[in-house]
Amino acid sequence: MVNQKSSAGVAGAMIALCTAVALLCNFGGSVSGQREAEEIAKDAALANAQPDQGMFQGYQQLSDPLLVLVNGEVPLPETWEFLPFLVDDQVVDRRMGEDLSRMLHDGEEEGVWLWVASGYRSRERQQALLDQAVRENREAGMGEEEALADALKTLAQPGHSEHETGLAVDFNDVSPGFADTKASRWLEANAWKYGFVQRYKGAKTKVTGVEEESWHYRYVGRDHAREMEEKDLCLEEYVLYRKALGDN
Repeated sequence: MVNQKSSAGVAGAMIALCTAVALLCNFGGSVSGQREAEEIAKDAALANAQPDQGMFQGYQQLSDPLLVLVNGEVPLPETWEFLPFLVDDQVVDRRMGEDLSRMLHDGEEEGVWLWVASGYRSRERQQALLDQAVRENREAGMGEEEALADALKTLAQPGHSEHETGLAVDFNDVSPGFADTKASRWLEANAWKYGFVQRYKGAKTKVTGVEEESWHYRYVGRDHAREMEEKDLCLEEYVLYRKALGDN
């Protein structure tokens, strides 16, 4: 069942779309008028792209596979097709293979050493990692519930991990210290040019439900990454923005 916030988001999307259509009619179809209407529609869409935790119950995926949303509320679609491609001894989805290889090469040309520490994970592998983390927490003296809750701070439930899409990669040493490295700063400035976005930014934690992960990047394609960078949108915000513009 879609909750009230989700229904409000759909209603907002329809309002934005209707506004754009009305404006196009009023401007008589002129090029300048169309552009102004498009900008107004985009502003209205941005206003609707402000989700809260709990908003994505019953979420319907967009048709663009590069914008597949996977988070604590939205599982990976059962119909998802993974296309394997090998980079740095790690398997990723082929749809990002060329851009990822080019980004690693260009970084090296600029004196930045980047390597893929983790790419695609099967659901079974994700479960094994979670089980291991829980076991280690239990051995450290935590109770069962506390051990699981602590493990879930850094590991997603099986079926809810972006790594299962093959479109997410973890770079280098996968630690908070990565944020202070030259490699991290280079990614912040350049990753979007190759179609990648930092998936979990500290400023977006209330939206994503995940603490800052400077090492975790998600491939969305160059056009989407550029727009997300320009508008400072995380993936949750961006998919709602696209829906408000009429994408399906």
